[in-house]
Amino acid sequence: MNTPTALRDLDMPVPDSPVAERALELIVDGEPAFLVNHSIRSYAWAVALAAVDGLEFDPEILYVAALLHDTGLVPAFDKGGCFELDGAEFAEGWALEAGMTADSARAVRDAIVLHMAAELPAGARSESVLLSDSTGTDVRGYRLEQLPATLVPRVVEAFPRLDFKREFSARFADQAARKPGCRVAVMVAAGSLARIQAAPFSE
Repeated sequence: MNTPTALRDLDMPVPDSPVAERALELIVDGEPAFLVNHSIRSYAWAVALAAVDGLEFDPEILYVAALLHDTGLVPAFDKGGCFELDGAEFAEGWALEAGMTADSARAVRDAIVLHMAAELPAGARSESVLLSDSTGTDVRGYRLEQLPATLVPRVVEAFPRLDFKREFSARFADQAARKPGCRVAVMVAAGSLARIQAAPFSE
């Protein structure tokens, strides 16, 4: 599938930059398909939520952050720390090497760290706000009812969930078991796995 074309067919802006292209290549080559599609759907939901909330955002920062936000769940990028921190550290270094400015690479890092935060700090960038909300949309159906009803099935059809609930729950549970001091363990203890299963998606 040509992901940029599929997103543009959904009226989503796709940054036309080498960094954006390389970010997509990175996850397609290094992540399981269910996680790749989750990351792309998270970007789509973020763009849709930005329209609902009237938020302006930098498409390249949001796109790269969305694509790379779960790299810490992949063994190759799991350094033993909280997965959002491992992923954020990798993403910032990768983004700098790929040609992003230091400010943009740091914004990518911050968005990835904060997508797991219980609360966002005052003054958080719009990309962080949108990624936090949109990952919640894809994982547990957060704010799904606020999105255009015709958009939701189109996004899922373009980027299928591929047994997402089961696959993602397994990764989450594994992280919680191995890293009891991390936010993921707090979430699992509070019932996040059940909320994933109860999300208004078939899989």
